[in-house]
Amino acid sequence: MNEKTKRAIGNLIKQAERLERHNFQQHILKVGFGFRGNQKANGEWNIEFDIPDEGELDKTVPAFRLFNQQNEDYSFHKLDKLIANDIGLSNEFKENIIKIHKKYFDYLNGYPESIKENFFEDGTKPSRGDILNVVMYGSGLAHDNNMRSKTYTHWSRDGIRENVLLREFTKIVLVILSLIQDLSKISKRELDSI
Repeated sequence: MNEKTKRAIGNLIKQAERLERHNFQQHILKVGFGFRGNQKANGEWNIEFDIPDEGELDKTVPAFRLFNQQNEDYSFHKLDKLIANDIGLSNEFKENIIKIHKKYFDYLNGYPESIKENFFEDGTKPSRGDILNVVMYGSGLAHDNNMRSKTYTHWSRDGIRENVLLREFTKIVLVILSLIQDLSKISKRELDSI
């Protein structure tokens, strides 16, 4: 294994362990993932959604974001290229990386079942990747992007849409966290074998 790969895999493991210490999955289990509606005496409905605490997202997103952006060697966007150029890696490790890489992009390119076309905006049906990027880079959780901020503001223009958007974002984060844990496990095994 060359030094660049070793360093990237070491950073991957370090950030994955950081995410595990944040226990975001446990927080979601505690908070729940449903919603409740109560009708007031005047006939109006009050709907409450179970969504993660803002503080929990604030501490999880910085490390999580590193796996989803394009400039980290161990991100989902670059990891396959990193391993392709290293002849010192086991075939099993390379095959597993390619499988996880494919799962990540197939998942983000898919569409959430709970969000129908036109729900956020006429003529749009956002993919999971769209939702991930709009919330992460448009809501202030990570670096702000002006275009995504405008989209986030529009998509979250009322309480129902905002909560649906944040719940879907949370589901996406949980799936990707599982893939990150899988990456970390196989990376530890690969490092232990050298």
